[in-house]
Amino acid sequence: MPAGRSQPSALAEGIFRREILPWGLLGFALGLVEGATAAVLVKQHFAGAAARSGVNLAVALVSGAPAFSNVVSFVWANVAHGRARVQLMVALQAAFALAVGAVALTPRAGGGLAFTVASVIAARVLWSGILTVRAAVWSANYPRNVLARITGRIVIVNAVAVASSAALVGVALEARWVDARWLYGGGALAGLLGAWLYRAMRVRREFRLLAAEAASGALSEPFSLRMLSRILREDPAYREYMLWMGVFGAGNLMLTAQLVLVFAEQLRLPSAMQIALLAVVPLITQPLFTPAWAKLFDGSHIVRYRSRQGWALVLATAVLVGGVFARSTLLLWSGAVLLGAAQAGANLGWNLGHNDFASVGRAQHYMGVHVTLTGLRGGLAPPVGVLAYMLLEGWQRGSGRWALLLPLAMTAAGARGFTRMRSALAP
Repeated sequence: MPAGRSQPSALAEGIFRREILPWGLLGFALGLVEGATAAVLVKQHFAGAAARSGVNLAVALVSGAPAFSNVVSFVWANVAHGRARVQLMVALQAAFALAVGAVALTPRAGGGLAFTVASVIAARVLWSGILTVRAAVWSANYPRNVLARITGRIVIVNAVAVASSAALVGVALEARWVDARWLYGGGALAGLLGAWLYRAMRVRREFRLLAAEAASGALSEPFSLRMLSRILREDPAYREYMLWMGVFGAGNLMLTAQLVLVFAEQLRLPSAMQIALLAVVPLITQPLFTPAWAKLFDGSHIVRYRSRQGWALVLATAVLVGGVFARSTLLLWSGAVLLGAAQAGANLGWNLGHNDFASVGRAQHYMGVHVTLTGLRGGLAPPVGVLAYMLLEGWQRGSGRWALLLPLAMTAAGARGFTRMRSALAP
């Protein structure tokens, strides 16, 4: 049987069963601070309570927070080295849940907008630590030839939980039967329960992982911006991969903030429909496509994988942009489904792709490079996209939608870059 078709061992299945419920509970909390959900909440909740330009900037910041928060990932990589992973993970999960709950305490007036943005960013900074540590845990617990399929099943459960909480926020904003912020208190409780359950997790042969880190110099030379530069300088293949990930990812990150503004200010879509299009539908669609993407990932190098997956996101973006210009709800819903399909593959590639470049003991460093660069574009791309929208709107009201061509062009350029890299790979 080919390696790519191997079945998970009983040990791997046992570890998986121990992980599934905690990640589902944490996913419910995560859905409340997902970029699109938080952006729609900010736009709707603070409209009229703060200057329009300030609210739009806040939309850009919270929509980019999931990516921007990763800029401090090297700190988490340093904290993790030489430490027991489970105890560290539990502490990060509990702190993340409390940060999510802080949104429930936000006043609408005064500094409420700034406090909301700060709380969302803090929660996402803590989640970036969880992702950094989790990458090493998953690499240690699951063999490479079944890694994507097992973790893909965890991603499916997580996506359903995230979609459920996002849907609740949308309903609360639209029906006004309860202040949507109180849902964040419930998310905090779910996250704390998930952290408590995660204490039962174990890391397979953790002593070997820590020994490999020590042998690679991880303990004597912590991850830093200097190490980031050295890895990119010494590994030209990874450097080129990061280049095209930057172009591709920046386009993807611009899209959400721009769509929130276009949906609210030009198409006048209800808040519930905005969240459904940008969060709920893509998230519930992901489980349908994750197994197929996982099978493709397990059987190929990340560059070959991205050269296929990248064009799926280009297609989804094109359909969504077409729906905006045509004012077609059919195209918008179709684009949301395609976006979910593309993101299902993107999530696997983002979490696991660095492993195809890193040697044993360096996976966390390579992941640190990846998420740090993701953080830089997360801090820059959404504000640039919103600025482009506002400049066009200032020039002529209603023309802001043309700014959507920028993320479309960037995702297409990135996908083209992956295709060029694929042609250079040895057969």
